[in-house]
Amino acid sequence: MLFKGAYKLNDYPRIIGIQDYDALEKIAVNNKEGNIIAFVHLTWNHAKIYKMLQKKLFFMKLKKLGVQSMMMCNSVSEDNYRNMFNIAGMKCPIYIYTNENDYFVDAVEKKYDAIYAAQIIPFKRIGLAREIKSIYILTYTQGAGMKENDLHSAYPEMKHAEFNKNWKNVSEKNELFNQSKVGLCLSKEEGPMLASLEYMLSGIPVVSTKSSGGRKEYYDPDYAIIVDDNPGSIRKGVEAMIAKQVDPEYIRKKTLIKLNHDRENYVQAILDQHKKYTNEQLSGENIMKSLFTNPLERFVTLDSLIANE
Repeated sequence: MLFKGAYKLNDYPRIIGIQDYDALEKIAVNNKEGNIIAFVHLTWNHAKIYKMLQKKLFFMKLKKLGVQSMMMCNSVSEDNYRNMFNIAGMKCPIYIYTNENDYFVDAVEKKYDAIYAAQIIPFKRIGLAREIKSIYILTYTQGAGMKENDLHSAYPEMKHAEFNKNWKNVSEKNELFNQSKVGLCLSKEEGPMLASLEYMLSGIPVVSTKSSGGRKEYYDPDYAIIVDDNPGSIRKGVEAMIAKQVDPEYIRKKTLIKLNHDRENYVQAILDQHKKYTNEQLSGENIMKSLFTNPLERFVTLDSLIANE
């Protein structure tokens, strides 16, 4: 999903999918056309009392401005907290907006034992991968603009790792994933972690540390392993996963089954809201096709949304 805007899911009632809380509040403040239903996706782990309380108060504020919020949770744990606070919503990971056509299995030579797609920032814990000798760090520096990435200065213990100095587009990322035997996920806490899904859609297995935020929801013991958060355990996990030699097409296929299950539930929520307001039953198949074939086609910038209010 993108920030500074929202995805238009339905015209009447007006339903949007959004992860940008600041943008949502601006839409609410400028709302002049009546009720809006917002499917609000969480960007960071909210399986905590204070986090969920903050969101409940935020949603109450939005309701006074004509916005009915429905929380889309990334994990079972988050969804349990949502129910505890009696917040409308469901378990539906932010993953659903990923365009799976951007990622595919490609029969290229494997150059690296592991790849870790992670920005240069402490919570990603890149240094935990230091015992993996053949590794590529697919990175970027938050807010660096055109400045080149400098992994080796940030992590001297990773001087053996290859990395990208400049931004990589989606096709370049997919190529790097396919050149790698295993994908790494090493943060202790974040959101569901897009890279985790990207690995699996590219057909490579995952080695992850224990984490909160939702990334393990799509894991399967056939192609994912969760290890202790120390360099030795991570190295051994990579070695074990490489030895399994899991079929890349199997990883992708099983991941898509999980992804499409969540998409179907999401579409059903849209259908239910539409029928509630209009008593009309729309085609779920048509919405699935139009919404997820190319999700970006439904994205509308904040300025455009406010201008049309």
